[in-house]
Amino acid sequence: MPPGYRKELSGLDGVYRTARGMDVSPLCSVVERWLDRPMVMVGSGGSFSTATFAADLHESVTGQLARAATPLEVISKANRDAGLVCFSASGRNQDIIAAFRIAGTREMDPLSALVLAEHPPLEKLGARFGYADVVCMGHELFKDGFLAVASLVASSIILARAFRAVFGRPEEDLPMSLIELIRQATSFAGPEDIRTEADRVIQGRAYVSVLHSSELVATAVDLESRFVEAALGALHIADLRNFGHGRHFWMARKAQETCVLALISEKQADLGARTISLLPDEVTTLPVHFRGPTDVQAVAGLVVGLFVTESAAGFADVDPGKPGVPTFGRRLYNLNPELKQSRSADLNRVAALRRKGARVDDPSWIARYHDALETVNSSRYEALVVDYDGTLCDPRRRAGPLSEGIVNELTRLGDEGVVIGLATGRGPSAAIGLRASLPTRFHDQVLVGYYNGAVTRRLTDREDPVVGSLRGDGSLVALLENDPMLSGTVRTNAVQISTGVRRGTRLEAAATHVRLLMRQSGVEGEVLTSGHSIDICLAGQSKDDLVCAIRISFGLGRGPVLRIGDRGRPPGNDWRLLDDPHGLSVDEVSGHPIHCWSLTPAGTKGVQATSHYLRRLRWSGRGGRIRLNPASRR
Repeated sequence: MPPGYRKELSGLDGVYRTARGMDVSPLCSVVERWLDRPMVMVGSGGSFSTATFAADLHESVTGQLARAATPLEVISKANRDAGLVCFSASGRNQDIIAAFRIAGTREMDPLSALVLAEHPPLEKLGARFGYADVVCMGHELFKDGFLAVASLVASSIILARAFRAVFGRPEEDLPMSLIELIRQATSFAGPEDIRTEADRVIQGRAYVSVLHSSELVATAVDLESRFVEAALGALHIADLRNFGHGRHFWMARKAQETCVLALISEKQADLGARTISLLPDEVTTLPVHFRGPTDVQAVAGLVVGLFVTESAAGFADVDPGKPGVPTFGRRLYNLNPELKQSRSADLNRVAALRRKGARVDDPSWIARYHDALETVNSSRYEALVVDYDGTLCDPRRRAGPLSEGIVNELTRLGDEGVVIGLATGRGPSAAIGLRASLPTRFHDQVLVGYYNGAVTRRLTDREDPVVGSLRGDGSLVALLENDPMLSGTVRTNAVQISTGVRRGTRLEAAATHVRLLMRQSGVEGEVLTSGHSIDICLAGQSKDDLVCAIRISFGLGRGPVLRIGDRGRPPGNDWRLLDDPHGLSVDEVSGHPIHCWSLTPAGTKGVQATSHYLRRLRWSGRGGRIRLNPASRR
């Protein structure tokens, strides 16, 4: 038996129990951002198996498309309409770091990483992209040898637990120990049973053919990786149906040299049995049956694959834990992906055009981009109107204070005499945070537009912006409270009805559905979205009303007002505010060729983008000027 690899396997129960008991809440808040998005799961080497597991888990739980990808695929393909997660045991893999950097520059959102180490280089890179999340869950037991063993088991358990927590599914379905997992979720009695059966099938056979149910694809991918990386033998994989399309010819010619490992899920047990029954008698087979919840079967499959690898290693006389790395192998591993370096001005122009959904080489759109820069840079502004949530306040820290950088810039502008409008879909809770963050000396220069602009008050006005109660028979509220697409929590007053969206529901689909419920109830109003909430504006209000209110309240002229928000694409709740040549977005933009551009450096979104705008805004007695350099770096 390979001693190094067997030692790794002997520590797996400790790895399993540790991952089973860790606090996964930091990952849960990140997983919530993946739920309504197609995702690209990225892994390199052994972590590609984790990426495959994560992609399959995301698809089966959320119903959204997901695929596993290598770093080179991310680097070489321009894809902005999906989120991306990088998986790494150490967070030091240069290919993973390059893929993360490219994804950030292209603004794939959400952008995340799961690393089983503390304070890796990837974490430092993630901090440069303000909208990204890098979750580090390191433990001394998660360290690997040559092949990913501990990190694979730990990652799969942590991911399964996070998805279960987000969807409110019981953790009790995931066994408490490794031996319980094998006994409850597979047809084996324990690790020794796996070794014995694998030895029986593999002995004397040159080729291993892995047939698998769709739920166990990660196990098949992982086995192929281990057999190649440790030179254990020839192995090919196919799902139970794809095997029947031409691959039977291999069995006809090499039946006596081939064994079959069949990974059969509970859902496809009948198909698996019928498939195996049709194989030639000369082919030795090992059908492995899995049962229980799909995610538990997938985790158990990975564990079974690790012990099958041990058996193959014994016959190949190779220790997968310490196979030895040739000099050319080290050189191959250390090759640089050679990212093409582009000028900052080109990167920023391409980013701005992609945000608009335009072709990046279209001359007319390129001209519009430069026109937008010229318009903003050449204007002299009378006031500043800024959205609150998602623009000044990071949605991930909605209940906390404003960041130090945002406070410093608003304080500087307030001291320079800027009249500031702060637009929010919230009620009084927004003012509490603003008063706590901003110096009182310029509170009188700040006008707050509550409930998407329905009520305006100066920040010095400490009386709550009370509005009347909702009028009507309440039939719409009852429909919203009981609708399966929505959260069930509804807040109402005379000017606005607000509700949340149930996990896994696409916000745009929910907004369309709410409009249908309004028609059914005979309620008039505009539906606006923000984050994962929906506001029904009953008074015809919009955040654009704050611009008019600020002119009246402070006696301003008709000069331009600089507007900054994050939801500039209808039905986002900033779209009317930003539907102007002087409207700047920090996230979503409209398709208008003149209005609502995002002119921040590539990879800069959200509060980080707001800081970029505010740092470049200067005020004097003659008004405000902003200087956006097309070649600025993030």
